[in-house]
Amino acid sequence: MSKTKKKILVVDDDQDVIRATSLHLTKAGFTVVTAVNGKLALENVPKESPDLILLDLGLPDMDGQEVCRRIKADDISKHIPVIVFTARYSTEIFSGKEPMAIDGYLVKPFEPEELLDIVKTVLSK
Repeated sequence: MSKTKKKILVVDDDQDVIRATSLHLTKAGFTVVTAVNGKLALENVPKESPDLILLDLGLPDMDGQEVCRRIKADDISKHIPVIVFTARYSTEIFSGKEPMAIDGYLVKPFEPEELLDIVKTVLSK
């Protein structure tokens, strides 16, 4: 079995979050691609075929819940695990009319160890 690097799509409108998250993931041996809004994220999913998506809920053009809904509604991408991260914990993620189909979540700010732990856990499933 070949050990190919896992590719992670990081979606956040905050360049500092993208830089820090990308740095920690790259140091841990992952390949990282990024998007600064929902439109670019949805364009990158089929183009990049990520193994995992880290998705901010507070995006400027469309919220992360809508991005996640579209990813999970598409036969090509519905299998890709999604971890959301947000500056505020929200019960909307897990309840409401349409709970999000996510594989994990992180509340910002988070420690690098928390990020790597959840990424490795979700990718091992």
